[in-house]
Amino acid sequence: MKKLLFIISLLAIAGTATAQHMVVETAGGNEVFTLENLKQITFNGTTVNIEQNNGTNSSATMGDIERIYFSDLSSIADMPAQSGNLVEYISFDEIAINSEAGSTVAIYSLTGARLLTRRIDTQGEAVSITGLPQGIYIVKANGRTTKIIKR
Repeated sequence: MKKLLFIISLLAIAGTATAQHMVVETAGGNEVFTLENLKQITFNGTTVNIEQNNGTNSSATMGDIERIYFSDLSSIADMPAQSGNLVEYISFDEIAINSEAGSTVAIYSLTGARLLTRRIDTQGEAVSITGLPQGIYIVKANGRTTKIIKR
């Protein structure tokens, strides 16, 4: 019952968010829905039914759903191409941010959790990523976004 109330709450606030996608995460993988294409979400016992405007229907049992969240990108591949590199690698534990002095840099995990926020004082300033484990991250600064891979 708590899970059902949580999902209903999430769906209620989705309309006020800037998200463009709803992601339903299960052990079998993620299913991504474009919010503007969602027609109806219904609950039938322990099943969540998702109907889209294009006629496609999906369903999942409440027990199989690990998480539902809203995102402005459905995957890293959806990130728009940008001219010039926002990030240059200095070493395994440092990156240089090519953004204007005074910009705020934020580094996010792939789940959207903000892991680091820092203001840079000079263009090309080094930012330590020593505390981050190996993986893929999203870097945002001054309206630009890119991905990095820490090895």
